[in-house]
Amino acid sequence: MNAGRASDTLKKGVRKLQRGLYLSAKANPARSYGNLYDKVYRCDVLREAWSRVSRNGGSAGVDGVSMGWIRQYGVEKYLEELGTILREKRYRPNRIRRVYIPKPDGRQRPLGIPTVMDRVVQMAVKIVIEPLYEADFLDCSYGFRPRRSAHQAIEKIDECLRRGFRWVVDVDLQSYFDTIPHDRLLEQVKRRVHDRTLVRLIRQWLKAGILVDGRVDYPDRGSPQGGVLSPLLSNLYLHEVDRQFPRRGTKVHLVRYADDLLILCGTEADARDAYARLTRVVNDLGLTLNAEKTRVLHAETGFDFLGFSFRPGTYQRNGRQRTLLIKVPRRRALEGIRQRIKDAVKFTPLNEAVRTAVNAVNARLKGWTNYFRIGRLYPFLKGLVWHAEKQLRLFLRRKFQRKYSQGTRCTYPPQYLHEHLGLYTVPQLYAGR
Repeated sequence: MNAGRASDTLKKGVRKLQRGLYLSAKANPARSYGNLYDKVYRCDVLREAWSRVSRNGGSAGVDGVSMGWIRQYGVEKYLEELGTILREKRYRPNRIRRVYIPKPDGRQRPLGIPTVMDRVVQMAVKIVIEPLYEADFLDCSYGFRPRRSAHQAIEKIDECLRRGFRWVVDVDLQSYFDTIPHDRLLEQVKRRVHDRTLVRLIRQWLKAGILVDGRVDYPDRGSPQGGVLSPLLSNLYLHEVDRQFPRRGTKVHLVRYADDLLILCGTEADARDAYARLTRVVNDLGLTLNAEKTRVLHAETGFDFLGFSFRPGTYQRNGRQRTLLIKVPRRRALEGIRQRIKDAVKFTPLNEAVRTAVNAVNARLKGWTNYFRIGRLYPFLKGLVWHAEKQLRLFLRRKFQRKYSQGTRCTYPPQYLHEHLGLYTVPQLYAGR
């Protein structure tokens, strides 16, 4: 009980700090802050930083120190020592471990994994400086911001489409996270933060060596995806793009989620003009538009955004068939969830209980449904549940060494999988959205 009260007290202290910084920055848009570093190593800030980093999980960095090791060592002892290192200014960022994640198109996305210590310190810095930039960020930005989500971005697009903004500039920035110029990014940082110690820390994180196959590379551009501070820095750099479009009044609406951008316009002429304006702004920032994927189109042609595919659909009303724009999961999103269901069953050890595989499948089905719940979902859930049934039958056949004919729908009917084993049904998923 006492530990819980102490934790609540620490969180209240962090919220009070952030609230004060936000209100101060909001009241004075031109103010720059020079004394922030001492707040980074406050015990409540470091404790909150550890709490957030540990919730996100993740593997160890180049030093091999994992979160499990820190828990065995003692979290409080570890944070106390880290606070001393920061207070005495002995902290130095470590190298970043590079890993690659396969993308749906066959390419690989580079991901940088800092050490746990670096992630905790980055989170502490983020806790302190994020309110200052949140006071400046605009409503058109939805990605990686407090109390904002992808669903809000999609709802904004729906609103614009209903109001007649049917011309779309579908924007794709080429390798955005790998091409951010460091010097210009730090200039944006200094608009609000001119604490030399903090600015030097951010520069060191940007310049930190990246360990790739035993070789260390030192980048002069980019902010590694996987770093705790990277989403905030990416939003900060693209804030200049956000500032260019609200000035156009009601003719143009920008919706941005991190580096995914969509511009909605009332006419084709406005869309062409917005495309030209965006090109100039992006070039001025030292970035590049992907010419193959950036395009101007009418909404009824169909476009994709944040996993949803917007396309024309039909419905019956008063005996007449009408057309409207609907949003459904993208083909890649469907392929991805099918593969995750397959992997959940495939990598469940055969000596585990069958319900372990069922629970893993249910977790993936529920998470996917919760994200896509704001779209037209029911027909796709039927196919996914059928796919889950098939994978579980294969698991049962392998586990109990059945012949192929004994692992069929007749041996393990849907009623057995749903009522006895607890696999979610389509109505359960749909009703629980």
